Amino acid sequence: MSVLLDLLPINVDELIYLQGNWGFRKLGAHTTMANLLKTVVTGCSCPFLSNLGSWKVLPGKKDFLRTFHTHQALWCKAPVKPGIPYKQLTVGVPKEIFQNEKRVALSPAGVQALVKQGFNVIVESGAGEASKFSDDHYRAAGAQIQGAKEVLASDLVVKVRAPMVNPTLGVHEADLLKTSGTLISFIYPAQNPDLLNKLSKRKTTVLAMDQVPRVTIAQGYDALSSMANIAGYKAVVLAANHFGRFFTGQITAAGKVPPAKILIVGGGVAGLASAGAAKSMGAIVRGFDTRAAALEQFKSLGAEPLEVDLKESGEGQGGYAKEMSKEFIEAEMKLFAQQCKEVDILISTALIPGKKAPVLFSKEMIESMKEGSVVVDLAAEAGGNFETTKPGELYVHKGVTHIGFTDLPSRMATQASTLYSNNITKLLKAISPDKENFYFEVKDDFDFGTMGHVIRGTVVMKDGAVIFPAPTPKNIPQGAPVKQKTVAELEAEKAATITPFRKTMTTASAYTAGLIGMLGLGVASPNLAFSQMVTTFGLAGIVGYHTVWGVTPALHSPLMSVTNAISGLTAVGGMALMGGHLFPSTTPQGLAALATFISSVNIAGTMAVKEPRVLFLMET
Repeated sequence: MSVLLDLLPINVDELIYLQGNWGFRKLGAHTTMANLLKTVVTGCSCPFLSNLGSWKVLPGKKDFLRTFHTHQALWCKAPVKPGIPYKQLTVGVPKEIFQNEKRVALSPAGVQALVKQGFNVIVESGAGEASKFSDDHYRAAGAQIQGAKEVLASDLVVKVRAPMVNPTLGVHEADLLKTSGTLISFIYPAQNPDLLNKLSKRKTTVLAMDQVPRVTIAQGYDALSSMANIAGYKAVVLAANHFGRFFTGQITAAGKVPPAKILIVGGGVAGLASAGAAKSMGAIVRGFDTRAAALEQFKSLGAEPLEVDLKESGEGQGGYAKEMSKEFIEAEMKLFAQQCKEVDILISTALIPGKKAPVLFSKEMIESMKEGSVVVDLAAEAGGNFETTKPGELYVHKGVTHIGFTDLPSRMATQASTLYSNNITKLLKAISPDKENFYFEVKDDFDFGTMGHVIRGTVVMKDGAVIFPAPTPKNIPQGAPVKQKTVAELEAEKAATITPFRKTMTTASAYTAGLIGMLGLGVASPNLAFSQMVTTFGLAGIVGYHTVWGVTPALHSPLMSVTNAISGLTAVGGMALMGGHLFPSTTPQGLAALATFISSVNIAGTMAVKEPRVLFLMET
């Protein structure tokens, strides 16, 4: 068969001549080389055989030719993989031109990962300098260094900020993109319809990093969470830099320093990062969020969760909080007004996707704060949560320092670029898992939390057609509905709550009553020995109670741990009363020996339990 393929470019006369020399008459008395080649051409779907023309098949040989045709179909119709080979694609990394933007879309490690996958990578000269990545680092990773126009004309362009007018070139970056190319960047499609129109004219396929669904499978390429984590940490660092005291409380020879009090509004990634950083620095941290799960996360970090009296669920779509009712907002404002008079630092992260950031702190609230206080507005780019915020600026209003920077991740450029690069490389590998070709399919029919969900949510434009927003996925898990509590129920809960003062008074009253009872018993006792015995018994009971219930269930279930503690006390007490002889000589010594034996059996039995089912039954 290889001979036939090699002979394809020659004409029919040459085939007839070669017929006699190569002995093809052995295949049949009337079978010619031309007829055989005709069978291969007509029966094969390989594209390189489609231009050979058609010949007439000799009559009387159809059965033979049909059989030959069937066998040829098996090897000619091999499946063709969709997509484009990685080695034919170029990934471009341009330099960010947004004001004060220091990040770069790919780090040298990210470039190395893409080169290993098969991509060709070109990086604009100086793209990573602000992130401490030199051109030599990129060359060592396998990238080529070229100019802005060449980079933007790549098959696949990765950026941090959305395309904008390049002041040096005097042209919009979108106009320099390759026709029918692919762009991966932060886009914010709802806020940038004009940009989408420009990209549509270039027939671009756009993957918006800000639209990656917040589902478990997409955590590795959730760039919003990566950048929010950095912003939350940097917010605390900036607040500490502009705050005039320690975060942690100290008692020194020079005097006592109270700890700083910090209120963090919003329990998302940024808020939790702020809470963790502030707590590690020794501050007293309070957290507020409209979502119950976020409050639990605040609590797990050691922060004090704050709630309003009105119960209302704030769970929204995509892991964000939803807009709350008018009554809830009024109760929220009352809580914030009170907290402004107490705390030293405010950090707010409240955002609603696609909308202006809600104003949570009025001018009057800010002016009620102590002089020297600091507020950090992580929602400044969307308008800000403070009425006094000036986006992008650092200034002082009535003694309160306002930090409204909109580029906090960029202020930690090396770390931010590294994490964003990881998000990009993991996304590319996830959407196109094939080892040879780059290909992904966008479907409108997908289940929640699947890779189809991730791809459809991330792709906001396909070949110039705007497909944002994504349709609702199927099989969305439904949480249990939150039952709204009535005012009477809330009042009953509030009345039943034990305040710290009431709890302390109850404990003090119990101990006072016990001491008075012991004194009264001593006065009424018939002799001194009786008083001593009763006192010893009472103290032993108190010590035993705290000893038993203070045991940590490290090896067993709580029930088994408590029984072991009781058995340990009775064993020790029995050994103390046994008298030290080989055999008991009195009834009390006999009872003590029996108590020690039974307690030892109990302890040994529980320590020997290895069966998980027995432990489970003991726990329940």
